Amino acid sequence: MGTPFLLAGLSLPLISPILVSSPASQPILGRTPGTSPVADIDWQTDYETALLRADDEQRVIFVAVNMDGERANDRMAEKTYHDKTVVGLAEHTLNLVASVSEHAKPERPCPRFGDLTCAEHRRVDIDVRERVLAPDDEGFVIAPQHVFLAPNGEVILSVPYEVSAAELEWCFFTALKTVDSEFSHRLSPGARAPRRLIMGAVTGAGAGQPPPTREEVGELISEVKKGNLRGAERMAAVRRILLADEPEAIDFIGTELRRGPAVGRGGGGRRGGGGGRAGGDRRDNRDLLLHAIGVRSPVSYWEVVLEAATGSNPALRAEAVVALEQLAAPESVRGISSALKREEVPEIEKNLLRALGSAGAADKKVRQTLLSRVKKEKDLVLRSNAIVALGYLTRHEDVDERLRELLEGGDPDDRVAATCAVALTREKEWLEVLEAVAAAEKENDKSLEAARTGAKAVLEGGDLEPIEDSLTRACRDEIARERLFGGEEERRRRDS
Repeated sequence: MGTPFLLAGLSLPLISPILVSSPASQPILGRTPGTSPVADIDWQTDYETALLRADDEQRVIFVAVNMDGERANDRMAEKTYHDKTVVGLAEHTLNLVASVSEHAKPERPCPRFGDLTCAEHRRVDIDVRERVLAPDDEGFVIAPQHVFLAPNGEVILSVPYEVSAAELEWCFFTALKTVDSEFSHRLSPGARAPRRLIMGAVTGAGAGQPPPTREEVGELISEVKKGNLRGAERMAAVRRILLADEPEAIDFIGTELRRGPAVGRGGGGRRGGGGGRAGGDRRDNRDLLLHAIGVRSPVSYWEVVLEAATGSNPALRAEAVVALEQLAAPESVRGISSALKREEVPEIEKNLLRALGSAGAADKKVRQTLLSRVKKEKDLVLRSNAIVALGYLTRHEDVDERLRELLEGGDPDDRVAATCAVALTREKEWLEVLEAVAAAEKENDKSLEAARTGAKAVLEGGDLEPIEDSLTRACRDEIARERLFGGEEERRRRDS
């Protein structure tokens, strides 16, 4: 997932005279000022210098915000930034990494980020927080976070939280293509837009407290198990634990999901995660817990969610399947596919189709399954969800052809679903198709027009919120997807 962490400028222990006056902030002997030539991404050593160079050379600036002690950040630093395709694309951009942490003595290169000194990436951190990022009221920003800037310093796109190498590839390509329409790169088969992509801005949402450390997780679990927490306090502790990408946290949440109605005693009413009576309220709050996982937890929680998705409780299965759709873990594809074959409740089956597309975006068998369901499914709602699921898949000529056919000649419900699907792709090429289809319209269908308006807003650079209402109606959704569309968890259930 990722971690919001405290603004360096508001945390005096993180600010030191070393950042502005130490000789360690000067270029290492033998290195060209302003650059850090390493085997992988070539990290620039100074924000202002990079900005001036970008303007002079008309280059894109790539900003990576990172921190220590959290698994998503570690994966980005240790694996994703070393991906061959990512490194190759980064040769076309000017690259900055922002981190408040110290990994080596002041005079030595940073072992986490190549030839940079820690003083340099800490100074970059201060600059991008002041000039690029949007801290919340408490001074927190989200990490990992990636921002692509135009040569004039304006934001092209950004993505809060962890992204895969394939998603980062898509971001590089899109940003570079925005500045240079002649830029050429053959996207990998798995390349796709990140789910939390923001065009033209950075996230302004409150980051809130960072996930607990492994030590803090242990302490919270101990307090819960001892029975020292009741009601809202207990629920708050559980909800904090589920933010952590730690094996102990995942095991604990799995146990909570198996406990039955006693979990979360006094943990709140139908639309919230806290409050309520402390004490004898035996209401089963596991649906709230599953929903919170879908919105807030790292992808690594997919296994405990899949277990709930294949259980005997329909209400829990419903929430778990939506959580799987939002987590989008490729490892969950086999379990989702198996559950789809067995599911007898249409309201859950439709969501399993979406979860399958989300988790199996680059899976050939998933693509074949969904295309077959779109072609053969007689039930309107199931077919609409299968069509929408196509929008999660990586680009493929068979998918593009089917979506085009539906946009041009499907019945109104299929066309609304297909319009939402092309919006989910975030591929601007669909704008021309939507405009051509609209120009050929003989009758004005209000639902289709609303979906088309929302899809255009998304494809022109907006977030996914403009298509939420149309997609919700087309798919008959009762459970909100805040991880996709934004909003508070209190919107957990919708009126059908």
